Amino acid sequence: MIKQVILIEDDDAMRLSLTQTLNLEEITVIAANSLMQAKRNIRANFPGIIISDIRMPTNDGFDVLAYVKSVDNELPTIMLTGEADVPMALQALKSGAYDFLEKPCPRDKLMDTIHRAFDYRNIIMQKRKLEREILRNDPAILNFPGQSKPSKNLQNLLRKLGSIQSHVLISGEEGVRKKLAAFTLHTLGRESAVFRTHNFALSSNSLNEILQIEDIMNLSIQSLHLATLSDHEILKNISINKQNIRIFISSQLPFSKLIEDPKIKKLFETLDPVELTIPNLRSRRKDLPMLFEQVLREEVRHLNLDMPNIPQTIYAEIMSKSWKGNIPQLRKFARKFLLNFDLSHPKEDETLAEQLYNFEALVLCETLRKTNGKATLASTKLVLPRKTFYDRLARYNIKPKDFR
Repeated sequence: MIKQVILIEDDDAMRLSLTQTLNLEEITVIAANSLMQAKRNIRANFPGIIISDIRMPTNDGFDVLAYVKSVDNELPTIMLTGEADVPMALQALKSGAYDFLEKPCPRDKLMDTIHRAFDYRNIIMQKRKLEREILRNDPAILNFPGQSKPSKNLQNLLRKLGSIQSHVLISGEEGVRKKLAAFTLHTLGRESAVFRTHNFALSSNSLNEILQIEDIMNLSIQSLHLATLSDHEILKNISINKQNIRIFISSQLPFSKLIEDPKIKKLFETLDPVELTIPNLRSRRKDLPMLFEQVLREEVRHLNLDMPNIPQTIYAEIMSKSWKGNIPQLRKFARKFLLNFDLSHPKEDETLAEQLYNFEALVLCETLRKTNGKATLASTKLVLPRKTFYDRLARYNIKPKDFR
């Protein structure tokens, strides 16, 4: 993202000084001496941030903030204030300002705040880009959203396998949505076909009963290890005699482990399935904010609630967890958040320092994502001593290797 700042400052000397400082950091500055002058550049999906003085003769910082919120509610606005204006700045935070800085502001603190605001805006822009892709009705993106390499690879494989007539083994940990992957392949292939599932652990119906359906269909098989030899013969016959039926087999075990069972090995020799592995959430850390929002939207519909605003501290909480339980664990977290259970979201009386502390994990993760897990480069970008950087990673249980 090109780093751009709309700077609104009525003091000519201060405006020039800040512009020069930001230019030295390779930040493009669009300078204005009033809200009226800045309005033509403040727009929805502006890729940068706003910095505004809070006291100005015509329209003050609250007017700027109100206008920015009316144009783009997620466009970060940093307020500049004099020492005597701190109570006013705190009021601006409650009104939705991203942060405030007291003048004169040390260069390090200025740049730290600005870079954090850029990181936050970048997350917002990535989310919007993903939402635009979803609107194109791509089932691979709709059902398995994400911008990480594992997610992109999965989306591409789903599209490729959806268009070919082959049986598929869908492997992955519990809770990674293997059944949804089977349905996605079905949707990407032939939407007019009938889709049926059969779980040998839960269903008392025989495969023969399910196969009485006359229309073309895709068959999703679960708990294959519980199938009888008779069931195996039926599946083989489907493969040989019913070329219009695709079989999707879901398993927590990979192909190499499944064929240790002689019965399954013999079955796979006939079916010759292509293996599709669904990555766990630990390998898709970059996508956690998007995945959380997807699950949250599902829970909102299920519980018939309104979609809430998500505090930055919740994103920090999400990025700090390991999510070994995958989607079910993430869904449980989303439900607790919706029902206002004991989560670490900000209280009304939470101080700025506390909010920044809670938001720190998100910034650390986003910086590691941008640097592909290169800790030295990340600590340099954040202007943090190496030891301090690693101490903060340890505080949130964040590991650089998860971002490589």
